[in-house]
Amino acid sequence: MLQPAPLSQRIAAHRPLAVAFVAAVLGLAAPVASAEEAGFIKPGEDTLTLNLGAIVNSFSTSVRFDGAGQRGTDLDLENSGLAKTHTSLYASGTWRFLPNHRIDAQYWSSHRSGTKQVGRDVIIDGNVVPLGVSLSIDNRTQFFTADYRYSFVRNESVEVAGVLGLYGGQFKYDLSATGSDGHAVVSTNKNASTTVPLPLIGVTVDWYPQPRWRVSGDLTGMKANIGSVDGSALLVAASTDYMLTRNIGLGARYMYSDVSATVTKTSFNGDLTFRTNSISVYAKLMF
Repeated sequence: MLQPAPLSQRIAAHRPLAVAFVAAVLGLAAPVASAEEAGFIKPGEDTLTLNLGAIVNSFSTSVRFDGAGQRGTDLDLENSGLAKTHTSLYASGTWRFLPNHRIDAQYWSSHRSGTKQVGRDVIIDGNVVPLGVSLSIDNRTQFFTADYRYSFVRNESVEVAGVLGLYGGQFKYDLSATGSDGHAVVSTNKNASTTVPLPLIGVTVDWYPQPRWRVSGDLTGMKANIGSVDGSALLVAASTDYMLTRNIGLGARYMYSDVSATVTKTSFNGDLTFRTNSISVYAKLMF
């Protein structure tokens, strides 16, 4: 029967692994020291941050146009000819005007259009288009948020802030539908647009594993009735970015947005639902 090697021999056998482990730990620690020595902006001491990049959105959206006393058809836009994904520019920025006080904003837009045969009657703005509808839709959306953040906790490792803000979505729809009742061709056109302003309240957390590396999470939302818009918004986001130099970095962000509203305006009378899963990558400037 083989006897286990003496303890001293087993320690000696694993000494190279121990040395490698220590070297790896020191290697991981080195960027932290070098970041501080190179004069990187310390966490929570930035004044202005600008992000510019691209965003890929995966949509799940619907719209309904009601007529006078008549409910319209709920149209699933992705099943009515619009592409489910779309790529566009993404921009955001943060201004820290006092140590614990920040203003944050972000913006992106999308433009999608498509045509599809719909095998059912469609009611748009009180007009009934019979079975076998050819439906064409052009949709333009602009997404904007702005908020004020107050940091309850702020140090070199973490920053936790309360958020009060505003969601501002602008939605434009151009629709045309053509069908036949077996005797005559029936068609209708609809141009509609509305803004959906909704207040936001929530919390953000920024964690700094290293001075130049940030991991963030945001949760904001609210339900409100503002004039002719009765709606709700929920925004959830997670992001990470890494500074390559004192002022230049790279980042990535995931965001889920869920907005629904009932609108009673001359330019838009009906419902809309706007849900997206979004991934953005961006270059970061920090001062």
